[in-house]
This record gives sequence, C-alpha cells and structure tokens, in this order.
Amino acid sequence: MELAGIWDCQNRRCNARSARIRIHPGELQAVSAVEFCVIQKGKQMLKEVALTALASIAKSTKARDWKMVNGGTVQFWTCLNFSYKLRNVETTTTICNELVNMCVSKGTQFSANSLLPIRSANPSQIEEALISVHDQSMARLASMGQNGKQLQLLIIILPDQSGSYGKIKRICDTELGIVSQCCKPANLTRLSKQYFENVALKINVKVGGRNNVLSDAIQRRIPLVSDLLTIIFGADVTHRQPGEDSGPSIVAVCMAFVDWPEITKYRGLVSAQHHREEIIQDLYRTTVDPQRGVIHRGMIR
Repeated sequence: MELAGIWDCQNRRCNARSARIRIHPGELQAVSAVEFCVIQKGKQMLKEVALTALASIAKSTKARDWKMVNGGTVQFWTCLNFSYKLRNVETTTTICNELVNMCVSKGTQFSANSLLPIRSANPSQIEEALISVHDQSMARLASMGQNGKQLQLLIIILPDQSGSYGKIKRICDTELGIVSQCCKPANLTRLSKQYFENVALKINVKVGGRNNVLSDAIQRRIPLVSDLLTIIFGADVTHRQPGEDSGPSIVAVCMAFVDWPEITKYRGLVSAQHHREEIIQDLYRTTVDPQRGVIHRGMIR
C-alpha cells in the first residue's frame, strides 16, 4: 500500500512537496486502503506515524457497531430505478434489502416489505414516473384503509448520466411532498457497507430520527439553554457575486427548539428576497386567504 501526501515531520506542518512510502499490508492491522499525508523527510518516522494513525482508524472501524440516538420509522416505502446498469430486478432487490437491513441494524424502524413493487423507469420520463409512483402509492394506501397516510420514503437510483438530481428533488420536495433518498448507481454496485451506513444516517434524519445529540444537552449542562425553555436560531443571507446587478438574495434560517432541552432537531426556512437585502424579510409575514382570513406565516409567528 502506498501512502502519499504532504506532512513535514521536522516542522510538523503541511508542505507542498510530496513523496510516497510503502507499507506492507500486514502492518496495517486489518485496515484496507486508507490515504495518509506524508512527506519526503524522515520516511521511517512517517511510517511509524502512519501506522499509528491507521491503527486508530482500525480501532474505530472495528467499533462501528453504533446506533442512532433515536430511530425514525419507515412503514411505507418503495424504490424507483432510473439506471440502465441496474435493470436486473434481483440486483435492485438486493440493494434495497442491504439498505433496509443496514437502517434496521442502526436503529431505524423499517418495514422489510415495500409498499409497491420495486420498478425501473426511463430516465427521459422522470416526472411521469415520479407522479405515477405517488398516485399508485396513494391508491394502495387507500385500499389498505390507510386514508390520510402517504409514502414515507422513496428510494431513487439515479440515472447513469448526471444532471437529474435537481429535477428529481424539486418534484419530490415541492410538488409531490415525498421524502426521497437518491443514490448514485456507481456507489450501489459495490454494495459497500460504509456507503450504506452513510445513506442510513441520511434516511434516519429524513424520517424523524436523531443520529446524535450533545452529551451536555442530555445531561442539561449547557448554561442558560438547559435551564430555561430556549429557541436557538441560525440564519444567513447569500448574495449574488459582485457585478451581478439583478437576481434575488437567498435566505436560510433554522430553528432548534423541537426537542428542547436536547436542541438537536430543527426546522428550516429557505426563501428569496430583494437583491443584496441583508435584513431577513420572511421571518414573519401574513397573507390573506378569502376563506381562512389572515394566515400567519414564517419562522416566528
């Protein structure tokens, strides 16, 4: 195994020059290919430093039998495949089973059976396929007596060619109201445990779970925040590049309050406002509905 990088032993800092050293696989203590920063000077010392770091990684890797703090729940789900490389039903079924098993092993309550059969669709008909899955899932739930319920998770295998992610997310998030998890086909073919772990973390948060919390928050040791009912806001305004005289500024606001005193869950708001306007405008606003009257909107109501 070759370790390449830019660590200067003498000065203990990064350096632009680089070199490579070779470490025998038996010295890695069961760690597979891991990149580590090294430099030309003091290769034996670098080797020792590298082995120490790799041993630490191996220890943490072996201790990866972790679980989420709180597991979310996925009772109604299905998978939609847009990849030509993964058209085989057995392959996509295996992928879904591996992902479901990983989610369950980490603490998410996940139904083993999909609401609808796993299906493939033409990547040139993304919108039609997503709408079809939405309509079929609603009809299926109604036939099961689950009126008012909807698909809780749609696993999407992206097309082989990039460029469709934004469109898929826009349709799922803003038009259909479906929680989705997109996966690149190249990452799925390897059936990597680490990849499925990463996806499981994303899914758990999307379906209402919590992956981690601050230990001080659990033990109620954060000054002021742990003592009094507290809302924590985070906000930022992103402007267009200098020289662009038009186009809106984008505001992102998040609020941690839902699970006080642990302040891990948060609600978010993203909106557009006037060009280069620094003061956030949509924290509170009202609209008038002919039937419902005045409606209070925004993060602060």
